[in-house]
Amino acid sequence: MELKRDLNVHSCRALKLQMLPLLLFLLLLCSNPSESLELNLEDKASLLLFKSLVQDPTQKLSSWVGSNCTNWTGVACNFQTGHVVSINLTDTSLSGQVHPRLCKLSFLEFLVLSSNAFTGRISTCFGGLSGLKTLDLSYNKFVGVVPDAIMKLRNLRELILKGNPELGGVFPWWVGNFSMNLEKLDFSFNSFCGEIPESLYYLKSLKHLDLEKNNLTGNVHDFYQSLLVLNLGSNRFSGTLPCFAASAMSLTVLKLDNNSVVGGIPTCIASLQALTHLNLSHNHLNYEISPRLVFFEKLLLLDLSFNDLSGPLPSKIAQTTEKAGLVLLDLSHNRFSGEIPLKITELKSLQALFLSNNLLIGEIPARIGNLTYLQVIDLSHNMLSGSIPLNIVGCFQLLALIVNNNNLSGEIQPELDALDSLKILDISNNQISGEIPLTLAGLKSLEIVDFSSNNLSGSLNDAITKWTNLKYFSIARNKLSGNLPNWLFSFQAIQMMDFSTNKFMGFIPDGNFNFSLNFNKSDIGRSMPAKSFVLPRSMVIRISVTAIDTNELSFNYQLFSAVGMDLSDNLLHGTIPKGLFQLQGLEYLNLSFNFLDGQVPGLYRLRSLRALDLSHNSLTGQIPGNISSLQELTLLNLSYNSFSGFVPWKQGYQKFPGAFAGNPNLCLESSHGECNRTSLPLVPGKTLREEMTEGPISIWAFCLSFFVSFYLGVVALFCSARTRRYILQTKV
Repeated sequence: MELKRDLNVHSCRALKLQMLPLLLFLLLLCSNPSESLELNLEDKASLLLFKSLVQDPTQKLSSWVGSNCTNWTGVACNFQTGHVVSINLTDTSLSGQVHPRLCKLSFLEFLVLSSNAFTGRISTCFGGLSGLKTLDLSYNKFVGVVPDAIMKLRNLRELILKGNPELGGVFPWWVGNFSMNLEKLDFSFNSFCGEIPESLYYLKSLKHLDLEKNNLTGNVHDFYQSLLVLNLGSNRFSGTLPCFAASAMSLTVLKLDNNSVVGGIPTCIASLQALTHLNLSHNHLNYEISPRLVFFEKLLLLDLSFNDLSGPLPSKIAQTTEKAGLVLLDLSHNRFSGEIPLKITELKSLQALFLSNNLLIGEIPARIGNLTYLQVIDLSHNMLSGSIPLNIVGCFQLLALIVNNNNLSGEIQPELDALDSLKILDISNNQISGEIPLTLAGLKSLEIVDFSSNNLSGSLNDAITKWTNLKYFSIARNKLSGNLPNWLFSFQAIQMMDFSTNKFMGFIPDGNFNFSLNFNKSDIGRSMPAKSFVLPRSMVIRISVTAIDTNELSFNYQLFSAVGMDLSDNLLHGTIPKGLFQLQGLEYLNLSFNFLDGQVPGLYRLRSLRALDLSHNSLTGQIPGNISSLQELTLLNLSYNSFSGFVPWKQGYQKFPGAFAGNPNLCLESSHGECNRTSLPLVPGKTLREEMTEGPISIWAFCLSFFVSFYLGVVALFCSARTRRYILQTKV
């Protein structure tokens, strides 16, 4: 099992602040909603024409009748003249095109049509709304380019066009000098290309610039105004990081992630005293982090992941106080080395810590339990040693503990049951030994558990049945033994169960097959795309951390895994339960390398099956006759059993070359109607090198036999006097 993580950080606070001026304006207009306000007749006609072109499935505009402006949804009027001054139709499920008559509302100051499905090009007529202060057309389906007529809006303060993926073209040259009042420019999540015009770097009024997720190029430049928010993430910017000195006292959010920025992180970045969010991830930053790079206590989120930063982890990355400090620190996917500094355990506000995929050594700090607000800790893919410190139970709010792919040893501590909020526990690919403690029954919130590739022993105990929310459970490649428990199929939410490469014996339990919702639903929606179904046992977790307040994170995750079961490489015997082959939602089933016998149940109910491996058993009888009806099946291996009989060409087995190898009594009909025997030398779908890797004992036995035979042959040869004289003779 391979665990991957995608981290997405969002902030809701900035959005609230941006909407504040508009909300205050509307509040003033509607301070006395019960009072009747006569709507200007010309403006009323314009609004009704706008309505005539709009599809309104939820009837949000059904209130647009009569002449009382206060009754018209989303419309605000001037109290003295009755002219429309504001239209806010955010998230009203409207679609269609914007009628050009809307531009006849000559007194309009606020136009917000965001989060709908308006289509077509942005009309040039908007340039006639000379009094407009806010134009928000975000999250619609507008296409084409931004018309140059917008540059006529000299009083515009906010221009928000984000979230129109087919809106783009070359970045407008006039954006930086058409309005000296422009405070917010948001062109994010569109398709703009080219470079930022130089005038935008000097626009003194600009406070908020968001150009995320476009195709903009050029070097990252310094800005010469006091910005509050600067988001240039997910573009193709290059060059080195500037200091942003003009915004030293004002900048709160700086995002340059997913670009091609190079060089080191200048220490002057730490001079941004108001900074709360800094994201420089997914770039090409390198060198060591200077010990002088210490951010102010206002910094809440710091993401430097997916770079080439090296050297030791900074002993102190940010100042802290009792009431303020980092809540998220992500230094993962770099080349940091050395030990985890103890100073990290002093970041008392920390809620998410990601240090995975580095070159860290030493032990996990014992004082990690001091981080009582910690929700997520990911130390995976390093070279950490020692045991998981018992003090970690001090992180009583922990939701995810991910320490896989290290050199950790020791046993699973029974006291871990104190982490009763834990949802993800991954200790795979370490050297942890001992038994699974009974006390882990207290971890009733567990949803993803991966103990694979360790040295665990003993049998499975009933504590696991308390994990009623279990979705993924892997104990593969350990030394566990005993019979498979009767509760094996009793988890309602289970999606993947991997018990492979252990010493389990006895029969596969026959019962409770109808309990798992995922195993029984053929219409649950594909958990993994067909093209990614190369490694059926692989699992991907995408963790999202959302900043929902000034100092509070919200944690969530998505699990991407095949729906299936792997009991391969054990000591199981007996027949395959028929109920196992009636699970309509099953996508992956591997029972190979056991001692199963009897006939294979019918496959016709396995409508979602993509991979089936029953190889290296003692199964008999005929091949099930409906392989061709399994449209999703891409991997099939029934080799090295004792199948017999005749397999017609029309069953479609030719899609799986070699899938029936090692069944000498099986006859496969060729395209010419002939009978082909299937005793092929290799397991289908595996290279010779993979087979040699899976059979180290036989390979070493062969090598040892060869050398012994050679040695005995030489000794026997030299024991013959005549032969010895012949070999050792020399010419004089």
